Amino acid sequence: MYFTYTLILALGLIVSFPYYLVRFRKYAPTLADRLGFLKLPQLRGSIWVHAVSVGEVKAVERLLERLREQFPDKPLVVSTATPAGQQLARDRRDIVDHTMYFPIDLPWCVQRTLDRVNPELMIIAETEIWPNFLKTCRNRGIRVVMINGRISDKSFARYRLIRHWLRRVFESYSIIGMQSELDRERIEAIGADPQKVTVFGNLKYDVAPRSGTVKTELVHLLEGWKKVWIAASTMPGEEEFILDAFRQVRTLHPDLRLVIAPRNPERFDAVDEMLKRSGAEAIRRTEVRISNSPAAPILLLDSIGELAALFHYATVVFVGGSLVARGGHNILEPARCGKPVVFGPHMENFRDITRLFLEANAAIQIGESSQLAAALSDVLSNPAKAEDIGGKALAVVERNSGATDRVLQVLEPIGASR
Repeated sequence: MYFTYTLILALGLIVSFPYYLVRFRKYAPTLADRLGFLKLPQLRGSIWVHAVSVGEVKAVERLLERLREQFPDKPLVVSTATPAGQQLARDRRDIVDHTMYFPIDLPWCVQRTLDRVNPELMIIAETEIWPNFLKTCRNRGIRVVMINGRISDKSFARYRLIRHWLRRVFESYSIIGMQSELDRERIEAIGADPQKVTVFGNLKYDVAPRSGTVKTELVHLLEGWKKVWIAASTMPGEEEFILDAFRQVRTLHPDLRLVIAPRNPERFDAVDEMLKRSGAEAIRRTEVRISNSPAAPILLLDSIGELAALFHYATVVFVGGSLVARGGHNILEPARCGKPVVFGPHMENFRDITRLFLEANAAIQIGESSQLAAALSDVLSNPAKAEDIGGKALAVVERNSGATDRVLQVLEPIGASR
């Protein structure tokens, strides 16, 4: 099965390579890392943490800080799959020794990478299942730990089709840490050894709030706004709904201002064009200066790494990827700031978090885009209700924190080998 998997993967990459080279040019500079040609020095006995993108890097940030404290002499390496995640990891050079892109799951790429990084411990955030990588780690005696594992409804149906092979793949993990009991049941149903599976909880509850990284010119702008609606992590097809809702709500709340933060940086220009075509008055974040005081009621956040800190200034937050069928995005960052959060019907990727918040009346879910304006108006017209929802949201976050400590407890034994 490994041979068939490798053959299909290799042929697929060869056939699709020209397309991806043109379609995703930004990934071209990452190719050397992905092929295993790293610029890192030769390491020995490192701790390697893999976090796919921005959300996962944020989720493991506190864990990285604790690992740095617990193992100060070991090289600490972070790999990502996306440039945005890579940039965020590089921003933590105060605790991370090296960053790189995760290798393509072909044996020769994996071998070259492991030869250079030479990890003693491999920690993989979320359910990243790379069979050749895991097999090679097992053959080399490298301890592999999964944290923040989850199995979505869609993934569960697909994994069940290959569960007999997955049983062998899962043998490469030393520990499989899942987010919830349902995730535990699902990964055991597709072949994981129950003796290796545990529930750590979700590390995203442990993400430290970011409050001190907003640039002066942005603070100057936001502090002049009385009511701020942040539309966070928006996806294609959502900005039009948001703009329409904004225009409706402003008839009742003319002092409302809107911050639109597209999820993917490559869409900044497209969203800017959409706003111009619609006739909306908007300014890009990169055009904001201390010397200017833009009158435009809409700010397009075309920067990376600032969104989380902006939630402090929000009156209400809408979390994108939820009005269109993209599975939703993380609602914990605005909740941690005690802000009322609104989201759409598609929150499949955050199933358990969504359930906990709705059960606690700590968030508002709408069934369709036409309900967005009414939901926002309700929150903006009832400050006491907004405060109550925000307070309950913060309480949910605090009740479910602690997964990082549980992960560290099972990692303690490697300290014996220092």
